[in-house]
Amino acid sequence: MVRKLIAGLVLLSSTVSCLSANAASLEDPAPLASTAALPASDNHEVNPDLNVTDNSSNLDLNYVKSYLTDSAKIVTMPFHWDKKDWLKLGMVVGATGSLMLLDQKIKTFSQNNKSPVASKFAVLGNDLGNGAYTLPAVGSFYLYGYLADDNKARKTSLLALESFALSGLLTSGLKVLAERHRPSTGDLPTAWDGPRVSMKNLSFSSGHTASAFSIATVFAEQYKDHAWVPPVAYSLATLTGLSRIYSNAHWSSDVFFGGAIGYFMSKAILKLRKDDEKTATHLMILPAVSKEMTGVRVKYDF
Repeated sequence: MVRKLIAGLVLLSSTVSCLSANAASLEDPAPLASTAALPASDNHEVNPDLNVTDNSSNLDLNYVKSYLTDSAKIVTMPFHWDKKDWLKLGMVVGATGSLMLLDQKIKTFSQNNKSPVASKFAVLGNDLGNGAYTLPAVGSFYLYGYLADDNKARKTSLLALESFALSGLLTSGLKVLAERHRPSTGDLPTAWDGPRVSMKNLSFSSGHTASAFSIATVFAEQYKDHAWVPPVAYSLATLTGLSRIYSNAHWSSDVFFGGAIGYFMSKAILKLRKDDEKTATHLMILPAVSKEMTGVRVKYDF
């Protein structure tokens, strides 16, 4: 376990790409079981129930297809939101709007208070949100899970990769549509040329921060049974966001909204995967062999 945690920390330290609906959990239903009898056979011992295989840690065609199915489900999630979900969206939009009013002051403060130590941390933070480092790190963690036969490590890597990809897709779309001028241009934070499709001014929102939080959130949730993992993961992701402001690459509102995208995208994907696992166990067809009969047992959870 210590080796696994060290590997997880290495990934987080070397890496840190919608919205989530937190539906109420379903109560565990009572199973309905029936047996279809077949002609009796020779005496055999009763076979135990077969274990359900967890395929969520396999890098195969089904995993690739999940990108499309999950994207479709995430797009339609707002149609199933409750008051709490809309409140969360309102808080994110409200906080982003408030930061927009402070963008210029925050930029001035960050640029007037630079130091050699802070600059070194900024370099690290920028690297942690860079896909050139993130993707190899996630791949290495999956390889570790494969070699060590660690199902949780493999599953976490695939979840992180999907969250990274979908978060990146959303932020890229916002960038080209919003066309907000970066602070490094010297323009005011109110300089927006969108909505239109353009590859010139791509400040809103921060892709680095979205990537960092998409990875951090998955690891924080998957390894939340270890108290130190969530604070370390989110601290590294926050470092990325602050580094983007310090490097004059993004406004503070860009960073906050990018972080929200990465966080809630990961939450949505984790919820979808949890729902898929519940659905997979609702219907089970198991062999039933005894001295009196041979047949199958059908178990369905309502």
